[in-house]
Amino acid sequence: MNCFSAKKLLRIMLVGIVLLGIACSSAPPTIVTAPQPQSTTESIDELLRQAGQSRGSNAIQLRLQAVSSLIDEGYITRATNEINEINDPDELRSELQLQFAWLSAKLAFEQDDSDAALRWLTGALTDTADASTEAGRNILLLRAQFHLDSNRLFDAIANYVELTEAWPNDVETSLYEDIWFALTSLQDEALDELASSAESYELRGWIELARVYQDDQYCIRSQLDAIVQWRRIWARHSAASRLPAPLSDLEQTWDDRPTHIALILPLQEPAGNAIQEGFLTAYYQALGVSREVPQISVFDSTGIDVIYSLYNQAVESGADLIIGPLNKNLVNQIQELDEIPVPTLALNYADNDVSTENLFQFGLAPEDEILQLIDLAWQSGHRNAAVIMPDTLDYARLQSYFVETWQNTGGQVVSSTSFFGDSDYADVIKRLMAIDSSEARKEKLLDLLPRSNMEFTPRRRSDIDFIFLVANPRQGRQIKPTLAFYFAGNIPVYSMPSIYDGQDNQQENRDLDGIVFTDAPWVLNPGQELREEITANLRQAQGPLQRLRAMGIDSFRLYPRLNQLAQKQVGSLRGTTGILTMSVNQRIHRSLEPARFEDGLVVPYRPQLSSTAN
Repeated sequence: MNCFSAKKLLRIMLVGIVLLGIACSSAPPTIVTAPQPQSTTESIDELLRQAGQSRGSNAIQLRLQAVSSLIDEGYITRATNEINEINDPDELRSELQLQFAWLSAKLAFEQDDSDAALRWLTGALTDTADASTEAGRNILLLRAQFHLDSNRLFDAIANYVELTEAWPNDVETSLYEDIWFALTSLQDEALDELASSAESYELRGWIELARVYQDDQYCIRSQLDAIVQWRRIWARHSAASRLPAPLSDLEQTWDDRPTHIALILPLQEPAGNAIQEGFLTAYYQALGVSREVPQISVFDSTGIDVIYSLYNQAVESGADLIIGPLNKNLVNQIQELDEIPVPTLALNYADNDVSTENLFQFGLAPEDEILQLIDLAWQSGHRNAAVIMPDTLDYARLQSYFVETWQNTGGQVVSSTSFFGDSDYADVIKRLMAIDSSEARKEKLLDLLPRSNMEFTPRRRSDIDFIFLVANPRQGRQIKPTLAFYFAGNIPVYSMPSIYDGQDNQQENRDLDGIVFTDAPWVLNPGQELREEITANLRQAQGPLQRLRAMGIDSFRLYPRLNQLAQKQVGSLRGTTGILTMSVNQRIHRSLEPARFEDGLVVPYRPQLSSTAN
């Protein structure tokens, strides 16, 4: 490098150093902060300010946006005041009419005025509502949800179907799950009624999908095959490409099912033996559909007072699901474990009703039966109850449960009595109906007016709307005619499943005529194919053992679905013991079928809803 170049390079370096020094010694740069976002109320105020400065449809649109935000933030009074500033909504263009009606309905719901909400959702402003616009979809969705919450399932389904038929593929929604819930809430008769009036391709497809799902509820593998077939037939249906989540998740549910079940039962007792019979019957039925059945290991709990050793044996066998035990005390012991290592379906209910991880509970709880009878009686307009119960500690507990629940519902228990074994039912009914008091008054009159030829007709109390009777068939066949003898034959009688032995004894059962009761579908519908198969191959069994067999069937069919129920992927399952649902504490409850004795035969019962029911 020559001398000139070296000097020039030195000057350049010096200039750079000076400039760097100037930069370092100058004032710090100004920090520019981003404007803070407006609060929600400021945003709403700005919308309303713009609305006040605008005219025509633009002003209305801005005000409705503000009203929507006010509702979302819970400012209901202010939202009501702002929407009332809009005059003559029927003069608005169609889209704004729909928005106005939708927001007015939402405000009505917020104010617990469902009648006003329905008027807004079905009034003239909504005549143009359809699924082609967002405003129309909002109306139809809110209308469908209203009908669903009001148990107007047909109306809800009609609105949902209109939506699914035209719902944009790129818009997320729970719509398909909502319509699925409505459809699967229908009983078979209601689904058939809906099908008879279905005209659209969309609705018929939904009905058929519900049918194939419900027909095969006992077997997930059969359901999966049926859904594949349905999608092939209904390829143009909206659900063919967008199955409701409970159906799209079904494959994963099947893949995650237990593969080894340990069954813990008191096999040397009639109850444990009956449950095992039902369990194995369901197992072999599933084996006939698919070879993909779980391995079964059976452990006998007969005579065991402490469950831990046997339970550990079941765990060590490699089971990934344990079904049992049956004894309540043993279930209590399992619930008290610090950790339940394997998912367990107990066949009874622990005394403590708290939720316990990995513990599911299923049984034939009389409380479920009482709750359903209370609902039947209440919906029929009855308010004053009389109670007849056996005189034992267990039944005293059930009587307390009935009385407390009936009173919490709003009713009164005006009379109660109990009997012991095959007692003198005349005295029992006299006490219940206060006939003994009437007769006591007669004796007092005779003492005052000693005329042996005095005519006397005893009177029963008149404040009883219905009688809640707990008895077996033999007892019931004596109690019901005794009621008639003492002038109470016209009082409705409601009873628990114990009143029916499951046998076709028309002549004897005529004495039970008029009694309403609930029972398991397995008992009330003996013509089922599986029931006939058991009857042909196993010993004859009366009502109590038949119900336990049904419990065994359901315990097997529940094995792949426990998580499905717990995670609310499905709301209910049709079991042989009833419609099965799971509560938040992982207890499985049954909804039974109502029935009535007529001319000695058991027939389905459909309560006549009273105008006083609410």
